[in-house]
Amino acid sequence: MKRSRLTIEQRQDLVRRHALGEDVNALAKAYQVTIRQIYRVLADEKGDTRGRARVSKSVSFRVPVGEIEAFLASARCVGITGSSQAFRALVRLALGLFELFPNQLEDFNRSVWLIGKEGQLLNQLAKSVHKGKLRLTDEDRILLSKCIDVNTRLYDELRDILDEAKTRRGYALSQLSRAKGQGDG
Repeated sequence: MKRSRLTIEQRQDLVRRHALGEDVNALAKAYQVTIRQIYRVLADEKGDTRGRARVSKSVSFRVPVGEIEAFLASARCVGITGSSQAFRALVRLALGLFELFPNQLEDFNRSVWLIGKEGQLLNQLAKSVHKGKLRLTDEDRILLSKCIDVNTRLYDELRDILDEAKTRRGYALSQLSRAKGQGDG
């Protein structure tokens, strides 16, 4: 059976249909997921799993239809397809959180990869110094060490941002880098 990720809207619809008495086998077939995933979604909605640590809340508000359509159209321009995803991105931006849009993932992934490569080059330089193939003053050794530390911290932080964004968007963690023919770091 082809496995697919369920959107928030699909998950809510699945729970509603199950509450109306629809059989889990029929739901699994309708959503093209396993029965186990159906039970997992139902348990998540009840709050019976650890995955429910981030409790979500349904919100409704009144806005002119034209404004909503314009907002969703602008969200589609940056690669956001679902309305829930678009409004979550808006809330995250309003809170001052970093939001990486789908159309930015590939470029951001490439930048993280390049920073990782720079770290590898810095480490090769340090190895040459350690083996005596290259001589540096004490000040230059300290500078090289600081550069390696900064590069490592930057790479780790950017990798965390990228992984969190990909996970939130439903991508496999290295899906984009494999598509570009690069390693994941």
